[in-house]
Amino acid sequence: MMSFIKSRSLLYLALILLTGLIACDKESEKEVLEPKFESFTLRPEFNSGLNEVVVGDRSGIEIKLTVPYNVSLNNLVVSFNYVGVKVEVNGVEQISNVTANDFSQPVTYTVFGINSEPREYTVTITKKLPQLPQVYVEVEGRQEYRDDEKETYKKITLKVMDPDNLYTSTTEFNAIGEMKGRGNSTWYGVPKKPYRIKLDEKSSLLSMSTDKNWALLANFYDKTLLRNLTAFEISKIVEMPWTPKSVSVDYYMNGTYRGVYTLTEHVRVSDERVNLNIVSQNDNSGDAVTGDYFLELDFHYDEPYRFRTNKKNLPIMFKDPEEPTTNQFNYVENFFNMAEEVLYSENFTDPVEGYRKYIDVPSFINYYIVQELAKNVDGNLRGSCYMALRKKGKIEFPLVWDFDLAFGNADHITWEQGATSSEWDGWFIKTQSPWFDRLFQDPQFVNELKSRWNELKPELNMIPDFIKEHAHLLNDSQKRNFSPKPIGAGWSITDQQWNTSKIRGSYEKEVEYLINFVEKRLEWLDTNINALK
Repeated sequence: MMSFIKSRSLLYLALILLTGLIACDKESEKEVLEPKFESFTLRPEFNSGLNEVVVGDRSGIEIKLTVPYNVSLNNLVVSFNYVGVKVEVNGVEQISNVTANDFSQPVTYTVFGINSEPREYTVTITKKLPQLPQVYVEVEGRQEYRDDEKETYKKITLKVMDPDNLYTSTTEFNAIGEMKGRGNSTWYGVPKKPYRIKLDEKSSLLSMSTDKNWALLANFYDKTLLRNLTAFEISKIVEMPWTPKSVSVDYYMNGTYRGVYTLTEHVRVSDERVNLNIVSQNDNSGDAVTGDYFLELDFHYDEPYRFRTNKKNLPIMFKDPEEPTTNQFNYVENFFNMAEEVLYSENFTDPVEGYRKYIDVPSFINYYIVQELAKNVDGNLRGSCYMALRKKGKIEFPLVWDFDLAFGNADHITWEQGATSSEWDGWFIKTQSPWFDRLFQDPQFVNELKSRWNELKPELNMIPDFIKEHAHLLNDSQKRNFSPKPIGAGWSITDQQWNTSKIRGSYEKEVEYLINFVEKRLEWLDTNINALK
């Protein structure tokens, strides 16, 4: 009897153990079939633009991948391995190496298992920041430029790289030519120097115009590195006759990184730039002597052929032709003096014999909008103001130039009871510029300005987004520009310069200030231009 009881007890114990083992097996089976991704990749054989496998970075239910800049996110095919019975996106079953999805926004993948809740993964694919184009200049003998060598051309070899094909389909361009310094306050005593390049043969750099003449702007005084680009974008919006095409680049000279520069089209008369039919040496009388002429108004007053206007003492210089004949010189000088005399006369608004006989009003309005919005300290007919006088025509502004001290970047200049240019409110060109101070006394000019401003305002409202996009593009390169040597170029973001006492401490804060300045200035001008009588 005792033997039977023991056998029966042993049988129960065996059944209990067997039940436990079965339960453990089921638990193990359930754990093995817990739905999950084991791998998640993008492979080049299934996705154009990829040169190598991109592996997803998995963190819990988040999967993140980064692809090259030029890869489209709209139609990517994922390769994956998983534990479970199927994978879906928005109810559509996903097949590894086959199913394509639009990843312009995060995509939710659902992995289904057996006897368990499905698991959702959020997949985010972003693009790498593209590399800025690189400009490499090798000066003959690896010479550097002293302050007193601004006008000295030195032979160079030039290489322009566009590794991510941001602007061209050609990754590398090589040329030979010569280079000298350029600028005035931006050259003398400034460590980060700007240059002018003259190639031996006409070439198109980074899909810009075909020409021999180029400029490398250092933007040393502009800690955002964006003010000239921003002004040129406004120039395009207002449809100036010519806007210099410009590209931010990483610049290397003699094998050393020199920082972020702006490669831009040099200002000159040509079919693809300032398009004028310049007078020849034989054009000395009649209609022939009336144009075309390319001129610069600048306080440096440093060209050989120049004059000052009688009433307002404006410094006018001949750029092209560089050596006008006596008749040509006299014609231009007399035309400007007559225009100025009529402008400040009692009958200046006369529709036939008033200032409109001498001044191209739409051109002046477009120029005004660019300069007033930028609050450019040189834009009040003071410096870098280019003018054209066409055959049997009128004085006009064909372009705008030089904005590194604009958009609130020059608080050393004051006017209107001590207000400075670093403030986004207040008039500048309207009240502080000769000629424009008089034009605003004509109600018809004011009405035409209002109309043009309101026509352009919707596009001008996009300028802050333009700044944000380009600041993002510069994110990696600006760090090198402002980092100490040998990691970077050594230009400090915190050094105080003569143009401003405002040191904001970081690139992000400098860009934030520029964006805020433009936004506030747009609002102020919109209110006050429309309130003009």
